[in-house]
Amino acid sequence: MLDPKQIITDLRNLGVEKDDIIVVHSSYNALRGDDQIEGGPKAVIEALKETVSEGTLIIPTFSYKNVLPENPTFDVVNTPVCIGIIPETMRLSDNVYRSLHPTHSLAAWGKDAKKFTENHYKDHTPVGVNSPLSEVYRRGGKIVMLGAPFARNTSMHGVEEKVLPEYLFTENYPYRIVKEDGETLTMNVLRHDFNGFEQRYDRVLDILDEGIDYKVGNVLNGLSCVMNSPAVWDKALIKYKEEMLYFTDPRPRT
Repeated sequence: MLDPKQIITDLRNLGVEKDDIIVVHSSYNALRGDDQIEGGPKAVIEALKETVSEGTLIIPTFSYKNVLPENPTFDVVNTPVCIGIIPETMRLSDNVYRSLHPTHSLAAWGKDAKKFTENHYKDHTPVGVNSPLSEVYRRGGKIVMLGAPFARNTSMHGVEEKVLPEYLFTENYPYRIVKEDGETLTMNVLRHDFNGFEQRYDRVLDILDEGIDYKVGNVLNGLSCVMNSPAVWDKALIKYKEEMLYFTDPRPRT
């Protein structure tokens, strides 16, 4: 049985401090491996909160598989997450604010959690300037790949939106947003279109400085990485401008 408190120690070893702003991409199965985590996903969330007890914890609560052009309603209270048990547990956790976005919402807890999430409804893209991911960049936060494949670094979409590669967007669709108080609004948001392109955001490590911009190591049983968000955004932007398709591989179109 794995002790969830070990998460705190392991993240400290990777450079996460108690007053940090962290955005966490996670794989519960990778963290536990062949073992079980005492207390399950709820204990993982509590350990992450304790890790940044004086800072901010942000976890994606994406719903792009649940909220579609043919099913265009996003209910901030009731729409489930489509990317795993840790994000879904975070969504249901106490004292969490979830941003208003039909496909790429995020949940925040801790210092300034409300400020991180309150303006996301103004965006018309998945990771626009009002996304909590963009605010993590502006505030000098960190990106934590907690057992998750390093290619799933969604902050890279925010960098892509600065250069607009050919594969990024499909059509703009209207969505009905149901707020916490039951009030509704309409958001017109572009959807991603990676048909013919495999995302290779793991390559960002090739342009970062190990030990300065990022550290890699195990958290429980999961290979993890903690990256400096400004370094990721700034250096990736330079690379996109040099080689637009650097962070993709071709794959057959469907």
